[in-house]
Amino acid sequence: MDNIQQTILSQYANSPALCSIIDAWNQALDPASLIDQWYALVWNVKTAQGYGLDVWGRIVGVSRVLSIASVDYLGWREANDLTEEGFDQAPWYSGKDATSNYRLSDDGYRQLIYARALANISDGSILSLNTILTTLFAGQGDAYVRDNGDMTMTYVFKFIPTDVQVSIIQNSGVLPCPAGVGVSYSIEATS
Repeated sequence: MDNIQQTILSQYANSPALCSIIDAWNQALDPASLIDQWYALVWNVKTAQGYGLDVWGRIVGVSRVLSIASVDYLGWREANDLTEEGFDQAPWYSGKDATSNYRLSDDGYRQLIYARALANISDGSILSLNTILTTLFAGQGDAYVRDNGDMTMTYVFKFIPTDVQVSIIQNSGVLPCPAGVGVSYSIEATS
């Protein structure tokens, strides 16, 4: 502790034996480095790792294990998800998904935690949803919500998301959907 003398009652402050014992304990048990380490690994979500992110996941209500779609299927432009491909590029959909459970890395889990936390405080407006998308996918390309004008909206991505990001977007249920509004997803990457 920095000012150990302030914690000693005044009636004991002049006892050389007691003060030397307290000083020795203070030097041996200085918690400053442990407090800094706890803050960095648990409390600060930007730098948290492992157990700290698991705590944050419980706080916001998301699991580290996601179901990741491992296979793209033949699909058409009007499909509402991000796993459709054209002819000669993907197999026909057989009626069941080829998915697997995947334990997210710290970076992927941190992104999922941010998505849920931002969704928890969102008011469901287009401005709020666009703020969530630009925060989550900063530096990767444009991502925004398009109001289709018929009680539907489309999450538009101008980049190709990773498999983990597709699962966060589509399978985790953390991106907000205002009540009574249909949601679809679109990748409009130019590359």
